[in-house]
Amino acid sequence: MKQLQHKLIFPSIVLVFLGSCSNPSKNSVTSSVHSDCINQEGSVDKKVQLEAGIRGQVKFLGEDENFSSITNKMSEYKIPALSLAAIHQGRIEWADIYQNTDFPEEQKLDCASIFQAASLSKPVTFLAALRMHSAGEIDLDENIQNYLKHFELPQGKQTAENPVTFRNIFSHTSGISAGGYEGYAKDLAIPSDIDILRGNEGVNTPAIAIISAPNEMLAYSGGAYTLAELALQDIYGDEFSNIMKKWILEPAGMEHSEFTQPLLDPITNQVAKGYTQSGDILEGGWKNYPEQAAAGLWSNAIDMAKFLVEIYNAYQGKSSIFSQSDIKSILGQERDGLVYGFIVNRSGDDIAITHYGGNAGYRTGMTISLTSGNGLVYLINSDNGVPLGNELLLSASQVYNWQHFKQIDARRKEVSSEVLKGLIGKYKWNGQIDLSITYDENDNLISLYFPNGDEYKLTPIRGDELDFIDPNTGVKVSFLKNGDFKSFSLYGQTAVKLKSKQMPTKNERY
Repeated sequence: MKQLQHKLIFPSIVLVFLGSCSNPSKNSVTSSVHSDCINQEGSVDKKVQLEAGIRGQVKFLGEDENFSSITNKMSEYKIPALSLAAIHQGRIEWADIYQNTDFPEEQKLDCASIFQAASLSKPVTFLAALRMHSAGEIDLDENIQNYLKHFELPQGKQTAENPVTFRNIFSHTSGISAGGYEGYAKDLAIPSDIDILRGNEGVNTPAIAIISAPNEMLAYSGGAYTLAELALQDIYGDEFSNIMKKWILEPAGMEHSEFTQPLLDPITNQVAKGYTQSGDILEGGWKNYPEQAAAGLWSNAIDMAKFLVEIYNAYQGKSSIFSQSDIKSILGQERDGLVYGFIVNRSGDDIAITHYGGNAGYRTGMTISLTSGNGLVYLINSDNGVPLGNELLLSASQVYNWQHFKQIDARRKEVSSEVLKGLIGKYKWNGQIDLSITYDENDNLISLYFPNGDEYKLTPIRGDELDFIDPNTGVKVSFLKNGDFKSFSLYGQTAVKLKSKQMPTKNERY
């Protein structure tokens, strides 16, 4: 799952509107006017409103709402840089780069600088494949084994009648084992796609397996995308980066985007280096991701906004690279609120699509309404980027009057420290993913941790169960009464507490 050098101007009318906004002069974050940035005529007022009007995901009832600024939030979250683009009525209205001067080791960036797009790589790969399918170059519904020249799929739940295909790979219904990728340090050898798929020595992820029947269930799978990556290279006899450049990056005008892993000089000089939660730069500046289709795209907010605009144009019947029928067809294949990895937001007649990404040192996100053409893209070079990314989407929704990304109303509830301490432990979520709950005596709050290190600080709220919410993201966690609070519900799936002699502390989560 993304989130500054010209002087920010805060007109008096904005300051009146944002009465409780903290003083933007008390931070060291700047943004940059550069030839590669975009500022359409009439965009300044909305841009300034967003820059100064950052609000939380959760509005606590009975309490005054506080507003902040992008600059203050970047300082608060220890975020070095943010690439940001706003889309209005189907065009990029403005785009900027924001840098935090508390990170002097970071070089001066501009709007052409590139970040790891992380899982935003997946929809870019899929839309390239959709173009290949429309051109008759591939068949999304063909048994993918028929395209593979040097790799035999392990026998699992697939059959000749119900095979693994490009279509169920891209829609995360292939049945291939779930999981993401953690990347490789720059001084390590990069494994091949076949090595990754087989889980050979030197690979930091297990071999893929077809653990459920294709098309049976929705389950995220980075490994499936690597299988598709290998198949496309076998089909075209070319490197994946070249295939993507031909089929999507160049047609969509994404001139600063690149799938090459590892990056070659002089492109490396354009990189916004990645940072950890503690604010330290990643060793070598970033990790390499040979799993290009799943996580290997380098890009920036302008290029990703161009990609979204092409999808919007296609939905409106105005794209030169995607057909309207193709885009409307895939939207008709929605499953559990998702379509080919995109989250689908529907409100009345409005349809919006959203996708997030997260690599080591980077957090990204993008959204666009296919009916209004309004959207936002952010790429952040920090593991701390999730809260800011969510706040940017929520605040842009208010400024541009979107139909999606609205605040959540909640009312605080007092819960004793004894009860909170009783929730500490390790949990298995959805029978697959290890989560952890810790307790901080300083603020008398619990935190939920994911394996990638993402932290969600949970505030007790009124509800039917023992309910909590993360004010920054709106993530809700409900500890279940009928399980004696030894399990909790998250995103509609249950996490069960594991038996352990020693519960994790704040600094020992895994």
